[in-house]
Amino acid sequence: MAKNDKIPLEKKDDTIYTFSVRAEKQLIEQIDKLSNETGYSRNNLIVKALEYYVSHVEIVEKK
Repeated sequence: MAKNDKIPLEKKDDTIYTFSVRAEKQLIEQIDKLSNETGYSRNNLIVKALEYYVSHVEIVEKK
C-alpha cells in the first residue's frame, strides 16, 4: 500500500454499553450452569433475560 493511500473507516455507532450488576451467588451459579449447558455466554443470557423482563413488566401503583 502506498504511503498516501487511505483506508476508509466510519465512526462506530456505540449502541452497546457496559454496566455493573450485583446479584446473589446462587443466581450467578444458576446463570453459569445455564451458560455451560447451552453454550450461551453469561452476558448473552442476562441480556435475553433483561429483554424479556422489560417487554413483559407492568408498572402498577403502590397500594
